[in-house]
Amino acid sequence: MVLGVNMHEARDRVKTYVAKHRLTFPHLLDTEAKVTSMFAVPGTPTTFLIDREGQVLGAGVGYRNWASPAVQRLVESLLQPAQ
Repeated sequence: MVLGVNMHEARDRVKTYVAKHRLTFPHLLDTEAKVTSMFAVPGTPTTFLIDREGQVLGAGVGYRNWASPAVQRLVESLLQPAQ
C-alpha cells in the first residue's frame, strides 16, 4: 500500500495536487506533524518503505522516480513473501 502524508498543507491544496497528478493512493493530512515527529522526517519529500509488520525497511530523502524499472524491481522484491 502507498500512503501519502502531507504536513502543514491545507486540505484544498492537497486535493488539488492529488487530482492534478491523478494520484490514486490515500493521503493523510498531518497538520500537527505527528507522523513527521514519529518518523523523524528530516525534510520533504521523504519516503519510507515499511513492511507488513510495520518495520522500516528503508528510507530516502528527496525526489524518487517511482516509475523507473530499478525502483519497481526493488518494490516487487520487497513484496515477495519471506523465504
